[in-house]
Amino acid sequence: MAEKKKIGAGLVLSVITALVTVFGLVLYMMNCKTNYFINSGVNNAVIACLAVAAILEIVMIVASVKMGAKPVLDIIPVVCGVLTAYALIQFLGSRIAAIGSIMTFENNAQNMADLKGAIIGMIVCAVAMICTIISSFFKVVKD
Repeated sequence: MAEKKKIGAGLVLSVITALVTVFGLVLYMMNCKTNYFINSGVNNAVIACLAVAAILEIVMIVASVKMGAKPVLDIIPVVCGVLTAYALIQFLGSRIAAIGSIMTFENNAQNMADLKGAIIGMIVCAVAMICTIISSFFKVVKD
């Protein structure tokens, strides 16, 4: 007979982390298509890091529920945190000059709306990174 595993608080936090990471990816992609930032192009590092981090969170959730709390799965939150932090740094780096330019020389309603979208995307990526860090301290399942 299969033993039942108790779901831990880490499961809820990991699901939230995965959703926030995907939301950050969507916001970044939307921001790349705005009038002001379309010429900046798409930073593939941001997309790859956020996508891999979200996929790894999902893999960790599924593997933890299937296998239980295994030490091998403890490395996944660390990798997710590093990937999310790197994506946030790349996102900030690709937008920092534009932020300065919009705030000083190109301040109009359309550019400010595009800038607002970029700042919201950065905040969501930062929240995803913080959620990853917090969720790494909790077990997904309890044996």
